[in-house]
Amino acid sequence: MADASLIGHESPEGHMPVERGKIAEFARATFSDRPIFTDPEAARQAGFRDVPAPPTFVVASAHFVPSDPGFSAKLDMKRILAGGAEWEFFRPLVAGDELTVRSRVVDVETKQGKRGQMTLITREVSYFDAGGELVQRMRSTVIEMPPMEAKAP
Repeated sequence: MADASLIGHESPEGHMPVERGKIAEFARATFSDRPIFTDPEAARQAGFRDVPAPPTFVVASAHFVPSDPGFSAKLDMKRILAGGAEWEFFRPLVAGDELTVRSRVVDVETKQGKRGQMTLITREVSYFDAGGELVQRMRSTVIEMPPMEAKAP
């Protein structure tokens, strides 16, 4: 079970290219048919230097960032639920950006639920461009549920 010793834990840094093809795939997967996500000329006419990424595109960084056994080893992954996410956007991401991804645990708290004590772990993931400018930040919470009670046969 996770505990407050996770606070401050930093995951290995990752890198993620922002590519036109992946932007188009992400837009399609999220049911967006806006031409700015697939057509460079439409993007320029809308004021972007290249095709912009949809707002939550950076979730795809999970496929680029190394796994973090130091974080997951402290959790029972069979009892994990998504607890929500919030985003801050500092500038649009566009095709050609190269992101550096840094993640750290910022809070661990416990709450009493109907089935017992739950642990809420909040991570902050920051996305920096090649110049080191912060372009996006996501705070997400996962919930480690209490173990299930064994039922008598």
